[in-house]
Amino acid sequence: MGLIAFSLPFVVSIAASLPLTSISASYYSNARDIFVGLLFVVGSFLFAYNGHSESESLSSKAASIAAVFVAICPTSCDGCPRSFNSAIHYVAAAVLISILAYFCFIPFRRGIKGLGGKKARRSGIYLISGVTMIGCMVFISFAHFLLSAETVDRLRITYYGEAIALMAFGIAWIASGKFFRLIADDDELYYPFGGK
Repeated sequence: MGLIAFSLPFVVSIAASLPLTSISASYYSNARDIFVGLLFVVGSFLFAYNGHSESESLSSKAASIAAVFVAICPTSCDGCPRSFNSAIHYVAAAVLISILAYFCFIPFRRGIKGLGGKKARRSGIYLISGVTMIGCMVFISFAHFLLSAETVDRLRITYYGEAIALMAFGIAWIASGKFFRLIADDDELYYPFGGK
């Protein structure tokens, strides 16, 4: 799932064949089916993920539902009347990003926070990823509050903020897989294809 989150901004931008003002705006472009499809894949992964506690499982299920609502409730667009669907989209997107950041701050760091060595590297990656995600969302909110909608769209502030947030989570999720010796001890390494 980390690769999907990391690559989503690039994939929809290429498929859209036009500058996107937000990742969700790809719904109104040639990238619509890819955007919706990948969100359903992310939702499926999150629904299947149970973590290491009941709270992690419930949080993951909630994030899964939020991802589906982001996919099926389009964002607003130029020339489109404001609708209840777009309001649901914004709330669902905020819930999704908040829960993903929560995973970076707490569950991913549980058991390794404060430790040294490679565990400290992973913990640092998770912390930086979580801070980056929240920082991007705050930055986008302030940009919409302080700047005109035309300026925000022209500078593609929402798109870049969302892209950085998704890439940050993608990096955190990939790090949690413990595929790389740089961030995982030998007894922690995961070999997806069974070899060592």
